[in-house]
Amino acid sequence: MKNIILSILLIASVALGVLYVNQSGKLRKQSAQLDQTQQQVAALEAELKEKTEAIENARETEAKAKILQKTLTESTSAAVEQSKKSEQLQNSLAEAKTNNPMHSMAAMFKDPKMRDMIKSQQKAFMGPVIDKQYSDLYKQMNMTPEQTATFKDLLQKKMLAGADAGFSMLDDSLDASQRADLAKQVKSQTDDFDNQIKDFLGDQNYQSFQSYEKTVPDRMSIGQFNDQFAGTPNALSGDQQNQLVQAMSEARNNFQWTSGLNQQNPGANGDMATLLAADNIDRFVAERTQFDDQFLARAQQILSPAQLTAFKDFQVTQRNMQVTGLKMAGQMFGK
Repeated sequence: MKNIILSILLIASVALGVLYVNQSGKLRKQSAQLDQTQQQVAALEAELKEKTEAIENARETEAKAKILQKTLTESTSAAVEQSKKSEQLQNSLAEAKTNNPMHSMAAMFKDPKMRDMIKSQQKAFMGPVIDKQYSDLYKQMNMTPEQTATFKDLLQKKMLAGADAGFSMLDDSLDASQRADLAKQVKSQTDDFDNQIKDFLGDQNYQSFQSYEKTVPDRMSIGQFNDQFAGTPNALSGDQQNQLVQAMSEARNNFQWTSGLNQQNPGANGDMATLLAADNIDRFVAERTQFDDQFLARAQQILSPAQLTAFKDFQVTQRNMQVTGLKMAGQMFGK
Protein backbone atom coordinates (compact mmCIF):
# COMPACT_ATOMS: atom_id res chain seq x y z
CA MET A 1 0.00 0.00 0.00
CA LYS A 2 2.79 2.25 0.98
CA ASN A 3 4.67 1.43 -2.24
CA ILE A 4 1.58 2.14 -4.22
CA ILE A 5 1.27 5.43 -2.41
CA LEU A 6 4.96 6.13 -3.07
CA SER A 7 4.51 5.20 -6.71
CA ILE A 8 1.52 7.45 -6.94
CA LEU A 9 3.49 10.25 -5.23
CA LEU A 10 6.38 9.61 -7.64
CA ILE A 11 4.10 9.65 -10.59
CA ALA A 12 2.50 12.78 -9.20
CA SER A 13 5.87 14.31 -8.60
CA VAL A 14 6.98 13.41 -12.11
CA ALA A 15 3.74 14.70 -13.44
CA LEU A 16 4.14 17.86 -11.41
CA GLY A 17 7.74 18.06 -12.61
CA VAL A 18 6.70 17.61 -16.17
CA LEU A 19 3.92 20.10 -15.60
CA TYR A 20 6.39 22.52 -14.01
CA VAL A 21 8.81 22.06 -16.84
CA ASN A 22 6.05 22.58 -19.33
CA GLN A 23 4.69 25.59 -17.43
CA SER A 24 8.15 26.94 -16.94
CA GLY A 25 8.82 26.59 -20.63
CA LYS A 26 5.59 28.29 -21.39
CA LEU A 27 6.34 31.02 -18.88
CA ARG A 28 9.79 31.54 -20.33
CA LYS A 29 8.35 31.57 -23.81
CA GLN A 30 5.61 33.92 -22.75
CA SER A 31 8.12 36.03 -20.86
CA ALA A 32 10.29 36.18 -23.96
CA GLN A 33 7.25 37.01 -26.00
CA LEU A 34 6.35 39.66 -23.43
CA ASP A 35 9.82 41.12 -23.59
CA GLN A 36 9.65 41.08 -27.36
CA THR A 37 6.21 42.60 -27.27
CA GLN A 38 7.36 45.27 -24.85
CA GLN A 39 10.29 46.01 -27.10
CA GLN A 40 7.95 46.19 -30.05
CA VAL A 41 5.62 48.45 -28.07
CA ALA A 42 8.57 50.61 -27.10
CA ALA A 43 9.68 50.71 -30.70
CA LEU A 44 6.15 51.52 -31.81
CA GLU A 45 5.88 54.22 -29.16
CA ALA A 46 9.20 55.69 -30.31
CA GLU A 47 8.06 55.48 -33.91
CA LEU A 48 4.72 57.01 -32.94
CA LYS A 49 6.49 59.81 -31.14
CA GLU A 50 8.68 60.45 -34.15
CA LYS A 51 5.69 60.37 -36.44
CA THR A 52 3.75 62.63 -34.06
CA GLU A 53 6.62 65.11 -33.98
CA ALA A 54 6.94 64.82 -37.72
CA ILE A 55 3.23 65.47 -38.08
CA GLU A 56 3.44 68.48 -35.73
CA ASN A 57 6.48 69.74 -37.58
CA ALA A 58 4.68 69.21 -40.83
CA ARG A 59 1.68 71.10 -39.51
CA GLU A 60 3.89 73.90 -38.21
CA THR A 61 5.82 73.94 -41.46
CA GLU A 62 2.59 74.04 -43.38
CA ALA A 63 1.31 76.87 -41.21
CA LYS A 64 4.60 78.69 -41.63
CA ALA A 65 4.44 78.04 -45.33
CA LYS A 66 0.97 79.52 -45.46
CA ILE A 67 2.08 82.54 -43.42
CA LEU A 68 5.15 82.93 -45.61
CA GLN A 69 3.04 82.66 -48.73
CA LYS A 70 0.63 85.26 -47.37
CA THR A 71 3.49 87.54 -46.41
CA LEU A 72 5.08 87.14 -49.81
CA THR A 73 1.76 87.89 -51.47
CA GLU A 74 1.21 90.99 -49.35
CA SER A 75 4.80 92.08 -49.82
CA THR A 76 4.49 91.62 -53.55
CA SER A 77 1.29 93.66 -53.59
CA ALA A 78 2.90 96.35 -51.46
CA ALA A 79 5.96 96.37 -53.70
CA VAL A 80 3.77 96.74 -56.75
CA GLU A 81 1.83 99.55 -55.07
CA GLN A 82 5.01 101.30 -54.00
CA SER A 83 6.35 100.88 -57.51
CA LYS A 84 3.24 102.58 -58.86
CA LYS A 85 3.57 105.39 -56.32
CA SER A 86 7.25 105.75 -57.15
CA GLU A 87 6.43 105.94 -60.84
CA GLN A 88 3.72 108.50 -60.19
CA LEU A 89 6.12 110.54 -58.03
CA GLN A 90 8.79 110.41 -60.71
CA ASN A 91 6.26 111.54 -63.28
CA SER A 92 5.17 114.36 -60.97
CA LEU A 93 8.76 115.42 -60.38
CA ALA A 94 9.49 115.29 -64.08
CA GLU A 95 6.41 117.40 -64.74
CA ALA A 96 7.38 119.83 -62.00
CA LYS A 97 10.81 120.25 -63.56
CA THR A 98 9.34 121.09 -66.92
CA ASN A 99 6.47 123.28 -65.69
CA ASN A 100 7.23 126.62 -64.08
CA PRO A 101 4.66 127.37 -61.34
CA MET A 102 4.90 131.04 -62.22
CA HIS A 103 3.34 130.27 -65.59
CA SER A 104 0.08 129.00 -64.14
CA MET A 105 0.06 131.75 -61.49
CA ALA A 106 0.62 134.44 -64.11
CA ALA A 107 -2.19 133.01 -66.22
CA MET A 108 -4.52 133.17 -63.23
CA PHE A 109 -3.53 136.73 -62.35
CA LYS A 110 -4.16 137.92 -65.90
CA ASP A 111 -7.86 137.69 -65.17
CA PRO A 112 -9.05 141.23 -64.22
CA LYS A 113 -11.72 139.83 -61.89
CA MET A 114 -9.10 137.79 -60.06
CA ARG A 115 -6.88 140.84 -59.69
CA ASP A 116 -9.73 142.96 -58.36
CA MET A 117 -10.69 140.26 -55.86
CA ILE A 118 -7.14 139.93 -54.55
CA LYS A 119 -6.68 143.69 -54.27
CA SER A 120 -10.00 143.93 -52.43
CA GLN A 121 -8.84 141.27 -49.97
CA GLN A 122 -5.51 143.04 -49.54
CA LYS A 123 -7.25 146.29 -48.78
CA ALA A 124 -9.58 144.64 -46.25
CA PHE A 125 -6.56 143.04 -44.57
CA MET A 126 -4.45 146.21 -44.53
CA GLY A 127 -7.08 148.38 -42.85
CA PRO A 128 -6.86 146.79 -39.38
CA VAL A 129 -3.09 146.31 -39.74
CA ILE A 130 -2.55 150.01 -40.44
CA ASP A 131 -4.73 151.01 -37.51
CA LYS A 132 -2.76 148.74 -35.20
CA GLN A 133 0.74 149.61 -36.40
CA TYR A 134 0.22 153.37 -36.89
CA SER A 135 -2.07 154.14 -33.95
CA ASP A 136 0.86 155.53 -31.93
CA LEU A 137 1.70 157.84 -34.83
CA TYR A 138 -1.91 159.06 -34.97
CA LYS A 139 -1.62 160.02 -31.31
CA GLN A 140 1.88 161.45 -31.71
CA MET A 141 0.63 163.85 -34.41
CA ASN A 142 -2.65 164.60 -32.62
CA MET A 143 -4.68 163.72 -35.72
CA THR A 144 -8.40 164.28 -35.81
CA PRO A 145 -10.62 161.38 -36.97
CA GLU A 146 -10.93 163.05 -40.38
CA GLN A 147 -7.14 163.48 -40.69
CA THR A 148 -6.62 159.91 -39.55
CA ALA A 149 -9.01 158.63 -42.24
CA THR A 150 -7.22 160.63 -44.98
CA PHE A 151 -3.80 159.56 -43.78
CA LYS A 152 -4.89 155.92 -43.59
CA ASP A 153 -6.25 156.07 -47.15
CA LEU A 154 -2.93 157.42 -48.45
CA LEU A 155 -1.03 154.68 -46.61
CA GLN A 156 -3.25 152.00 -48.14
CA LYS A 157 -2.75 153.37 -51.61
CA LYS A 158 1.00 153.48 -51.09
CA MET A 159 1.07 149.87 -49.89
CA LEU A 160 -1.09 148.75 -52.81
CA ALA A 161 0.91 150.77 -55.31
CA GLY A 162 2.19 148.62 -58.10
CA ALA A 163 -0.12 145.71 -57.34
CA ASP A 164 -0.91 145.34 -61.04
CA ALA A 165 2.78 145.52 -61.87
CA GLY A 166 3.42 142.90 -59.21
CA PHE A 167 0.90 140.56 -60.84
CA SER A 168 2.57 141.05 -64.18
CA MET A 169 6.00 140.36 -62.70
CA LEU A 170 4.89 136.77 -62.04
CA ASP A 171 4.86 136.16 -65.77
CA ASP A 172 7.75 133.76 -66.42
CA SER A 173 8.08 134.96 -70.01
CA LEU A 174 9.45 138.35 -68.88
CA ASP A 175 13.16 139.02 -69.23
CA ALA A 176 15.36 141.00 -66.83
CA SER A 177 14.82 144.26 -68.69
CA GLN A 178 11.03 143.95 -68.58
CA ARG A 179 11.12 143.14 -64.87
CA ALA A 180 13.32 146.18 -64.28
CA ASP A 181 10.78 148.37 -66.10
CA LEU A 182 7.99 147.01 -63.89
CA ALA A 183 10.07 147.69 -60.77
CA LYS A 184 10.58 151.29 -61.93
CA GLN A 185 6.83 151.57 -62.44
CA VAL A 186 6.18 150.39 -58.87
CA LYS A 187 8.75 152.83 -57.49
CA SER A 188 7.23 155.70 -59.45
CA GLN A 189 3.76 154.98 -58.06
CA THR A 190 5.12 154.59 -54.52
CA ASP A 191 7.05 157.86 -54.75
CA ASP A 192 3.90 159.62 -55.96
CA PHE A 193 1.94 158.55 -52.86
CA ASP A 194 4.91 159.42 -50.67
CA ASN A 195 4.78 162.96 -52.05
CA GLN A 196 1.05 163.12 -51.34
CA ILE A 197 1.70 162.01 -47.75
CA LYS A 198 4.42 164.65 -47.42
CA ASP A 199 2.08 167.35 -48.70
CA PHE A 200 -0.59 166.20 -46.28
CA LEU A 201 1.66 166.00 -43.19
CA GLY A 202 4.05 168.87 -43.81
CA ASP A 203 7.85 168.68 -43.76
CA GLN A 204 8.33 168.26 -40.00
CA ASN A 205 5.65 165.64 -39.50
CA TYR A 206 6.77 163.86 -42.66
CA GLN A 207 10.24 163.40 -41.15
CA SER A 208 8.62 161.94 -38.05
CA PHE A 209 6.58 159.68 -40.30
CA GLN A 210 9.71 158.45 -42.10
CA SER A 211 11.43 157.66 -38.81
CA TYR A 212 8.34 155.92 -37.51
CA GLU A 213 7.87 153.93 -40.72
CA LYS A 214 11.31 152.33 -40.30
CA THR A 215 10.13 150.85 -37.00
CA VAL A 216 6.93 149.32 -38.43
CA PRO A 217 8.43 145.88 -39.26
CA ASP A 218 9.73 145.62 -35.69
CA ARG A 219 6.42 146.84 -34.28
CA MET A 220 4.67 144.10 -36.25
CA SER A 221 7.10 141.47 -34.96
CA ILE A 222 6.79 142.53 -31.31
CA GLY A 223 3.02 142.85 -31.73
CA GLN A 224 2.77 139.30 -33.06
CA PHE A 225 4.77 138.01 -30.11
CA ASN A 226 2.56 139.84 -27.65
CA ASP A 227 -0.63 138.67 -29.38
CA GLN A 228 0.61 135.10 -29.13
CA PHE A 229 1.02 135.36 -25.35
CA ALA A 230 -1.87 137.70 -24.57
CA GLY A 231 -3.53 136.75 -21.30
CA THR A 232 -0.54 134.69 -20.13
CA PRO A 233 2.30 135.53 -17.72
CA ASN A 234 4.53 136.08 -20.76
CA ALA A 235 2.39 138.92 -22.11
CA LEU A 236 4.30 142.18 -22.53
CA SER A 237 3.49 145.40 -20.77
CA GLY A 238 3.10 148.54 -22.84
CA ASP A 239 6.46 149.79 -21.61
CA GLN A 240 8.16 146.50 -22.53
CA GLN A 241 6.71 146.66 -26.05
CA ASN A 242 7.99 150.19 -26.60
CA GLN A 243 11.44 149.34 -25.25
CA LEU A 244 11.70 146.22 -27.43
CA VAL A 245 10.63 148.08 -30.57
CA GLN A 246 13.15 150.86 -29.97
CA ALA A 247 15.93 148.41 -29.11
CA MET A 248 15.23 146.17 -32.09
CA SER A 249 15.08 149.09 -34.53
CA GLU A 250 18.38 150.46 -33.26
CA ALA A 251 20.01 147.03 -33.42
CA ARG A 252 18.72 146.46 -36.96
CA ASN A 253 19.97 149.83 -38.20
CA ASN A 254 23.42 149.21 -36.69
CA PHE A 255 23.78 145.65 -38.00
CA GLN A 256 25.88 145.17 -41.11
CA TRP A 257 23.54 143.42 -43.54
CA THR A 258 25.17 142.27 -46.77
CA SER A 259 22.56 140.04 -48.44
CA GLY A 260 20.29 142.90 -49.51
CA LEU A 261 17.17 141.05 -48.37
CA ASN A 262 16.94 143.10 -45.19
CA GLN A 263 17.57 146.43 -46.89
CA GLN A 264 14.81 148.94 -47.47
CA ASN A 265 12.95 148.27 -50.75
CA PRO A 266 14.82 145.07 -51.69
CA GLY A 267 14.54 144.16 -55.35
CA ALA A 268 13.79 147.73 -56.38
CA ASN A 269 15.75 147.17 -59.59
CA GLY A 270 13.52 144.26 -60.56
CA ASP A 271 16.33 141.69 -60.48
CA MET A 272 14.44 139.25 -58.27
CA ALA A 273 16.41 136.25 -59.55
CA THR A 274 19.69 137.61 -58.18
CA LEU A 275 18.10 138.87 -54.98
CA LEU A 276 16.50 135.48 -54.31
CA ALA A 277 19.45 133.34 -55.42
CA ALA A 278 20.22 130.43 -53.09
CA ASP A 279 23.60 131.83 -51.95
CA ASN A 280 22.03 135.22 -51.14
CA ILE A 281 19.26 133.56 -49.11
CA ASP A 282 21.83 131.45 -47.26
CA ARG A 283 23.83 134.57 -46.45
CA PHE A 284 20.68 136.28 -45.19
CA VAL A 285 19.84 133.28 -42.97
CA ALA A 286 23.30 133.36 -41.41
CA GLU A 287 23.06 137.11 -40.80
CA ARG A 288 19.51 136.90 -39.46
CA THR A 289 20.55 134.15 -37.03
CA GLN A 290 23.50 136.23 -35.87
CA PHE A 291 21.30 139.29 -35.44
CA ASP A 292 18.69 137.36 -33.42
CA ASP A 293 21.35 135.91 -31.12
CA GLN A 294 22.90 139.34 -30.54
CA PHE A 295 19.55 140.96 -29.86
CA LEU A 296 18.70 138.39 -27.17
CA ALA A 297 21.42 139.93 -25.01
CA ARG A 298 19.69 143.29 -25.39
CA ALA A 299 16.24 141.81 -24.80
CA GLN A 300 17.48 140.15 -21.61
CA GLN A 301 17.57 143.60 -20.02
CA ILE A 302 13.88 144.16 -20.84
CA LEU A 303 12.21 140.75 -20.46
CA SER A 304 11.82 138.34 -17.59
CA PRO A 305 13.63 134.97 -17.87
CA ALA A 306 10.39 133.23 -18.90
CA GLN A 307 9.57 135.94 -21.44
CA LEU A 308 13.11 135.76 -22.82
CA THR A 309 12.83 131.99 -23.37
CA ALA A 310 9.47 132.42 -25.11
CA PHE A 311 10.87 135.26 -27.24
CA LYS A 312 13.84 133.12 -28.30
CA ASP A 313 11.48 130.38 -29.49
CA PHE A 314 9.41 133.02 -31.27
CA GLN A 315 12.50 134.29 -33.08
CA VAL A 316 13.30 130.80 -34.38
CA THR A 317 9.74 130.26 -35.59
CA GLN A 318 9.59 133.62 -37.35
CA ARG A 319 13.00 133.10 -38.94
CA ASN A 320 12.06 129.66 -40.24
CA MET A 321 8.83 130.99 -41.71
CA GLN A 322 10.67 133.84 -43.39
CA VAL A 323 13.32 131.52 -44.83
CA THR A 324 10.66 129.14 -46.16
CA GLY A 325 8.91 132.02 -47.90
CA LEU A 326 12.16 133.28 -49.41
CA LYS A 327 13.08 129.85 -50.75
CA MET A 328 9.64 129.45 -52.31
CA ALA A 329 9.99 132.85 -53.92
CA GLY A 330 13.48 131.90 -55.06
CA GLN A 331 12.08 128.86 -56.86
CA MET A 332 9.48 131.01 -58.56
CA PHE A 333 11.81 133.79 -59.64
CA GLY A 334 14.96 131.71 -60.00
CA LYS A 335 17.02 131.98 -63.13
